[in-house]
Amino acid sequence: MAQARESFEKRARAAKRQARAAAKRERRIERGSAEEEDAPEIDEEALMARYGELSQQREANEIDEATFEQERIAIFVELGLVPAGES
Repeated sequence: MAQARESFEKRARAAKRQARAAAKRERRIERGSAEEEDAPEIDEEALMARYGELSQQREANEIDEATFEQERIAIFVELGLVPAGES
């Protein structure tokens, strides 16, 4: 009789563990889809065109090196090529 009680409790613990895992999996899926919806669209062509203009301005000595670097990093951060806050 004690043996049947143990296996019932063991099945109950396993079912509870599986339910918690399923709930956690659902939360992850919901969180992932919410992050994707919040991500703004990036116009890569416009940013690369801006970088091209910036390079031409530097070559023509219309802007100084510091301004070029600051703008370049801002463009790369927006493109996701450099982590934000990195210089």
